[in-house]
Amino acid sequence: MKKLSAVLLIVGVFFFAGNAMALSLYDITGINGTEDYYDTGAEAAVLTDTDGTEDDAVAYLLLELAGYAGTNTFGICGYTIDGDGAITTGELLEVFSGSDSEYASIKLSFDVSGGTVTNTLTGYTATIGTTFGFYIKTQDGYTYYSQTSLNDDDYDHMLIFDTSDVASGLLGSDIVIAIEDLFNGGDGDYNDMVVGISDVSPAPVPEPATMLLLGTGLIGIAGISRKKLLRK
Repeated sequence: MKKLSAVLLIVGVFFFAGNAMALSLYDITGINGTEDYYDTGAEAAVLTDTDGTEDDAVAYLLLELAGYAGTNTFGICGYTIDGDGAITTGELLEVFSGSDSEYASIKLSFDVSGGTVTNTLTGYTATIGTTFGFYIKTQDGYTYYSQTSLNDDDYDHMLIFDTSDVASGLLGSDIVIAIEDLFNGGDGDYNDMVVGISDVSPAPVPEPATMLLLGTGLIGIAGISRKKLLRK
């Protein structure tokens, strides 16, 4: 029985240790009312305002505490996923530049049938679609994406929070993207740039197949240990 308990303890530590270290949105921003909001695990967003009348979203620069604040640029990007699950980036559309200050807002106009998105301030348009990821370009020459597999350091540089039911403090943002802009995660505070976007939701998170297999394997080990104990 001791062997079985030890195996189950390992399983518990493996699956729940990460949650103990997770940052809440309040830890990142200090905005009241966001203490119970944590990373959804999503790597992209989906436009929800698609009624055909005025299909748009508004992005807000909520916070920027970074040495690169004057040069970082943030935007949205199209992407495709092949049959093996490999992600390829598509076109990029800049939303905020280094000269933008906190609480700046930009309206993004979506042509749902045409698949394009226009930054209504700059007039630039890109073919992106209604499901899109995010990117940040930094002073040190790196571009980091919300899809971790696209990053040179294989680090998750963006946490995405579902804030659709937050009453105030986020300017009506339905999701919030909190960004770490340094290679290998830097100080991991994710407040280098924090962006809110309205009329979108987190894209569904794909089933983590490797985690599922590993979990099944650990459960199998536990089952084998139990059988051995019952035979004794």
